[in-house]
Amino acid sequence: MGLSLEPVLTRADVERIHEQSLDLLERVGIDYKTPRALAILEQAGCPVDHDGTRLKLPRDVVEWALQQAPRLVRLAARDPARDVILDGRRPHHTTDSQGTQAVDLATGERRASTARDLERGLLLADALDRIEIVNVMVAASDVPAHVRTVQHMATAFCHTSKPVRSGVLHPGQVPYLVELVCVALGGEFRPIFSATDCTISPLMHDGPMTEACIELVRLGVPILIYPMPLSGGTAPLTRAGTVLLHNVEVLSAVTLFQLVRPGAPLIYGTGASQMDMRTGRYGGGAGEYGLKLALHEMARFYHLPTNLWGLSTASDELDARYGHEATASVLLAALAGADEIYSVGLLGSAQILSLEKMVLDNHLIHQVEVMTRPFLAGDAQLQADLIAEVGIGGHYLSRRETRAALRQEYVEPWPPAGKTALQLARAEAFEILERHRPPPLPDGAPEAMDAIVAAAGRALAPPGWRHKAAGPETEGRSA
Repeated sequence: MGLSLEPVLTRADVERIHEQSLDLLERVGIDYKTPRALAILEQAGCPVDHDGTRLKLPRDVVEWALQQAPRLVRLAARDPARDVILDGRRPHHTTDSQGTQAVDLATGERRASTARDLERGLLLADALDRIEIVNVMVAASDVPAHVRTVQHMATAFCHTSKPVRSGVLHPGQVPYLVELVCVALGGEFRPIFSATDCTISPLMHDGPMTEACIELVRLGVPILIYPMPLSGGTAPLTRAGTVLLHNVEVLSAVTLFQLVRPGAPLIYGTGASQMDMRTGRYGGGAGEYGLKLALHEMARFYHLPTNLWGLSTASDELDARYGHEATASVLLAALAGADEIYSVGLLGSAQILSLEKMVLDNHLIHQVEVMTRPFLAGDAQLQADLIAEVGIGGHYLSRRETRAALRQEYVEPWPPAGKTALQLARAEAFEILERHRPPPLPDGAPEAMDAIVAAAGRALAPPGWRHKAAGPETEGRSA
């Protein structure tokens, strides 16, 4: 039996949070910020405020929606052998997402992230064995904002054959993502990516992102529902109050998406955090660990797959703070039994991509898996007969049983003697960049993807954008 955590909430606590969530949805309601959501919910009998985009959700509608949401979610990949099944049996690790800076591997310089940084991060994610789900980890600041999401996804499909994830900011991007997938697969659409739906606390949704998710749900694309309320800022200062608010927002999304497509694959995200009450910054403090574990308990109550914080750090450097924050968070997430542990690769509260951190995180995942794996104590492991045979004062170095156990149970220390973790991580990152190549796309796919991104760039450009972008440096980027 492997190690595990005791629940941080009692059954009575969970049921109280659930009941108060239903009460708040029915009494206060939610603002979806889009009439498209209201039209769907009104058909289900929800009372709608036609002067705005708010409405109240009757408890019977919410409870019906929870019954439709599946426990098992498949995250499909370009390579079907790399599909990920979220079924509660073990955690699957993801890269972090949407950072804005990157550390240059050669110089150590920190700067705004670019398309080249994203390519390198994706390449490492494809190569590192414990990363199974690949978020778009940084924004390409050198790509125009209106086409950035489409370009990000094209880059991801080219550089990894693992399941991909990104936020989709508005519904106009969806047709181009569908085209990219069909080209990457060389055939019909299969949802080889999932999308993140970020609510706006307190008690609101992002209208354009919600509209995009409606379209994606209709296509069978899994959705990670990811509220990010801040205790003391956009949520009550108490951890329990933040859990309640967060849960209300998750249930409002579950209800909408199940009405769009009953059985839609959804993942319960645990993005709630606490505000630094001295600086106003996002996150920080040991109190967040219990907060996120409580949200994990709510996801289990609803039989939804859960995405739980792990390997994260507020540190801008690969220092002692990174070490203890990353280790504590990933160990707790693994012991809690999360389906996904989020996230590999970013420093500075998910703002700074570090390729060295990606490698270090990958090794840390290996070590945590060893720490938490079942302890075997059968006759083959106890080796009582061997102990009796060697007897008092003997040794085991030359025994064949020792050689056999060396292959099966011995865990080699990392880093090995005489080496530092940072030296090895840096060397491994350079080696991956030099040697690793993702599985190839179908013939002609890269060129077809470029054409799709170019078409998206033209169609999605805001009015007057070409005039503003005139000049040799930016003209070619409209594609």
